Amino acid sequence: MIVIAKKEGRLANRLLLFAHFIGAAAEHGFRVVNPAFDRYAGYFPSTSRDLFCRFPEAGPFPSGGVVGRSLLYLIALLTANTLHALQRRGNDVGLIRLRREEWLDLDSPEFLSYLRQHKTVFVQDWFFRSMVNCEKHGDLIRSYFTPWKHHLDRARALVEPARRDGKFLVGIHVRQGDYVSFKSGRHFFTHQQYRGVMEQIRAIFPDKPVTFLVCSDAPVPPGAFSGLDVHYGNGHELHDLYALAACDLLAGPKSTYNKWASFYGLVPRYVIKDPACAPTPEQFHIDRSLRLKELAFSLQPWHDRKG
Repeated sequence: MIVIAKKEGRLANRLLLFAHFIGAAAEHGFRVVNPAFDRYAGYFPSTSRDLFCRFPEAGPFPSGGVVGRSLLYLIALLTANTLHALQRRGNDVGLIRLRREEWLDLDSPEFLSYLRQHKTVFVQDWFFRSMVNCEKHGDLIRSYFTPWKHHLDRARALVEPARRDGKFLVGIHVRQGDYVSFKSGRHFFTHQQYRGVMEQIRAIFPDKPVTFLVCSDAPVPPGAFSGLDVHYGNGHELHDLYALAACDLLAGPKSTYNKWASFYGLVPRYVIKDPACAPTPEQFHIDRSLRLKELAFSLQPWHDRKG
């Protein structure tokens, strides 16, 4: 059994991390318990009825509300911290706490052997991945993370007006808040730059009645996208995410938020790196495996750790 005992980021980050463990669990037959999903568990039937947020689902277990989930997470976190203290003293305990320069392949013989040896393993940090099995078991993962109907209805209510008269709907993910400072602003773009990308997208599909669904983490100034056929999300983290997943195409900065929308909705996505560069149709791709390029270019495998 795996216990995810550390919170990583917000909604999309936690969906992505959980999804990789689910893909590996479906393939290799182990169980996942995710107390770190506490804040978002209520969005999904699969997790809202289960305090432990388990995969495979194991029947309802009363959640105890916000207090119950918070307490369970605290217990998991304290347990992992205790195991880490024992581990640093040379004890062989069931804990994998990745260093920031490491990643772990959940399909590797080293990890599966470690899991068999310890039976229950607490895991902490971000770069746990099973990309092959995210794709192989993608339908199962999408089913597990299908929200309650009332949330889906609100997402559809954002999309349906934009699709009237056969419009070709392009979802635009505008992320500005934390991106002002994240990685020195590398992924921060102004509304004018987003507008330029939208005009470029409209230009490469001249035969389609292009309309846009803009979902932003900050207020959009009046007139920022005047002259374009634009609809807006409602600002709710889940409704906007699943509305983007219902578009025909997606565009946005490098972000797990639009990555998840592409994965869940099987929607081709364009990642904006330089807003001055015009995209081409060939640059839109469906993210079927929730892959991250950092694994290949900058991180070391966990099983190569020395000491």
